[in-house]
This record gives sequence, structure tokens and C-alpha cells, in this order.
Amino acid sequence: MKIINEIISLTEWLIDGLGIETNGMRKRREEHELLVKTSSNLTALQEKYAENSLQINNLMIAQREILADKINDKYKFYISINGIPEDEVDEFTNLHQAYKGVGGNHSGDAKYEYCMNHLPVIPVETKLVMTT
Repeated sequence: MKIINEIISLTEWLIDGLGIETNGMRKRREEHELLVKTSSNLTALQEKYAENSLQINNLMIAQREILADKINDKYKFYISINGIPEDEVDEFTNLHQAYKGVGGNHSGDAKYEYCMNHLPVIPVETKLVMTT
């Protein structure tokens, strides 16, 4: 057994010294290269994810501010006319839902709730002109 181990060691030494690559050595090298490449790609993916998450967060903050401003404008308008126009009720509700969807706070909720609970819905007459 000792002789076999010595022969194997000598053979490996000769192979390494001559730069010959066996199938096992090639396979281990390729696996190592694949592992290094996978690790590098994962790091790049994590960096891209962090960058995209920041951009998405910034967009959500900006959108929340825009929606809050629109809710505030509608709130002031509805109070000034003492009611919510019938054709704007669904739009106002959808605006509030979008605001909540991007993390809107209680300020927008309070304005929406005030309008919906304290202001009457004002009927709106529309005239359709049909052309033939």
C-alpha cells in the first residue's frame, strides 16, 4: 500500500511539474472558476438590487407627495363648494387608495374621511350631445 501511495505521489508530482492537467484536476478547476464567477455575479446582483430599491423608494416618496397634494387640493375645493361632485366621488376614493398604497399618512386619511363623512354629494347634470 505504501508503494502505491508513493507511486501516486510521484505521478502527481510529475503531472504538476510537466503542467499536465488530469480530468479530475480540470473538473476541480472548472468548479472553482464557476464558484468564483457565481459569487461575483451574486455580488453584482445585490448591488443592482440595492440601487433599484433606493430608486423605487425615492419614486414612492415623490408619488406620495404628489398624491397628498392632490388630496389637499380636492379637500380645499370640496369645502369651498360645500360638497363633492357626484362624478368625482370614485375618483377621490381611488386617489385616496393610491395614496395609501404608497404609504400615505393620517393627514391624507383625515382629509378624505372628513370629505366623505361630512360633505354631501352634489348631483351633477351632464349634457350629452350626440352627433349623427
